[in-house]
Amino acid sequence: MSTCVASATVARYPLGKDLSWLPRNPTSEDVNRAADLVKGRPVSLLYRVLTMIELSDVDGAVELARLSVLKDVCRRHDTILICNAVILAMCQGKRYEEGIALFHYFFNENNIVPNIVSFNHVIKAFCELGRVDDALQLYRHADPFGADKETFSLLTQALVHAYGYCQARFFVGLSGSLIKTDDWTPMLIEIRGRLDQMNAEDADDYFHKYRLEYDDLVDSVGVYKSIATIFVEYWLKHGNEEKAMECYSTIRTWESLPATTGNTLLRILLANCKRTEAGALIEVKAKDLFHSMLAKHKRFDSETINIMVDYWFEIGEFNKAIETFNESQQGRKKMVRCYSNMIGRLCERGMMSEAEGLFEDMCSDKDLSPPPDVISSFRSMVNGYVRAGRVDDAIKTSNKLAILKLRKVSIYED
Repeated sequence: MSTCVASATVARYPLGKDLSWLPRNPTSEDVNRAADLVKGRPVSLLYRVLTMIELSDVDGAVELARLSVLKDVCRRHDTILICNAVILAMCQGKRYEEGIALFHYFFNENNIVPNIVSFNHVIKAFCELGRVDDALQLYRHADPFGADKETFSLLTQALVHAYGYCQARFFVGLSGSLIKTDDWTPMLIEIRGRLDQMNAEDADDYFHKYRLEYDDLVDSVGVYKSIATIFVEYWLKHGNEEKAMECYSTIRTWESLPATTGNTLLRILLANCKRTEAGALIEVKAKDLFHSMLAKHKRFDSETINIMVDYWFEIGEFNKAIETFNESQQGRKKMVRCYSNMIGRLCERGMMSEAEGLFEDMCSDKDLSPPPDVISSFRSMVNGYVRAGRVDDAIKTSNKLAILKLRKVSIYED
């Protein structure tokens, strides 16, 4: 099979100087033949594609998604959602070249109009492949589509990694005039990149500079807390627990700590509990932070709970993991991602009786189904049953999943 793809010089959205490495896309004849397989079916193409992705049949989803280039489909409002869904699925599976090939097929070869989400998927793919120059070239064409926080964060982080903070700083200056003034992500990435090039004395001065500049001035938007979190990670990485705790203590008011920053800090503390001399103290700090976040509405999310649960599982404290999960769900609406994560963890360790109880509890709540996180719980249960040699239970659960998906798909029509 030929892998030759047209030169990027004639493409509306360039993907590098040479596209011969990309997998061959099907011809119009191939697509027309495939279209005969779905004619007359009442379920919309979008939901058929999304369902196949959720059932882990990404290649099948791609074959269906290619039909979106047909004349009676490409003008639909949901066509771009189909294109983006399969590109994202490829990239999440680390099949970056195939994701880029789909971008080329939809938006260059067949002239479907992309949106900034389409560009962000491929910019991220290029960054993951280490092709930062190609990502920047594509960004220049993405900018008119409304480059957003995700676009700038991806590129700034890639520039720091590839060229150092000086190049990233130039890009931060550029993006600062194009994105909202309260988006501090590019600056935070630059700080992280610059820190890696400093000695301990300069890093200490750098921290106090930012403390004086931002601690009181913009504390309401939490930027100083994000900066301090970066320095906590830096000092722990370099084995200076005293400096790390000094930075940690400057984050004074947990009540105003955003969930995303709190999650980052919690993850940093827990990652260093077992590899530093002050591990016991750091673990206490992490547990205090977790309970402080949990006590405040909108200062935590499902990720907060999953981080703590995962930590207990990783160090073999299964009872504490279960206690943490149970505590986090009391008096609150059930959080499907917490259930999904907990069930998956229990199944990985063969704790099927505990997993079954949570699985039944989750399935009995009509508000929890059928998001993708619920689907992943079905898969976890099937895999857990297979590992335990309970094949009949695996088949029964698999059949329940198939019925759930059929019911979901059957209600959608073009």
